[in-house]
Amino acid sequence: MGLRFERFLSQLARGILPGITATAGQLNNVGPAFGSVAADRAIKVAIKPLAGATIHAGVDNWQNPEAGSIIIQRVIVDVTTVATAAAKLDIGTTATNATTASDNLIDGIDVNAATGLLGQADGDGTTNSKLQQKLATGKWVTIKEISGDTTGLVGNLYIFYINI
Repeated sequence: MGLRFERFLSQLARGILPGITATAGQLNNVGPAFGSVAADRAIKVAIKPLAGATIHAGVDNWQNPEAGSIIIQRVIVDVTTVATAAAKLDIGTTATNATTASDNLIDGIDVNAATGLLGQADGDGTTNSKLQQKLATGKWVTIKEISGDTTGLVGNLYIFYINI
């Protein structure tokens, strides 16, 4: 186990981390789990803030920060404030550049109807979007307004991924 993880377990066992409790038996199960799986292979979640005015002005993006390729397992949009007018978004991966739109993750989600969580099943239902996509290091997930006006939209894009 890594030194930071061992320190975390030590602090957890001594009750130094407020609001987190665990029994000795639970802690004994955590170490072997991480010992058998490389910690960099755990599911990671990137959070990309979404601002409707930025998306309306062009293509917004998130760049893969990892040293190697990743597999995006799913993406979820959390709409906290709806767009002020009817509007739909496409979200997808691209190796071309940060402004090339794609819809291979989510195709046509309505970000004006209601606040809440939106995923692949909430799109237009085309065959473009898939649950998983491979993304090379330094390449992008793009967010593009495909209809209407996303101004006023506030939310977050959650990108669940693993290193490969």
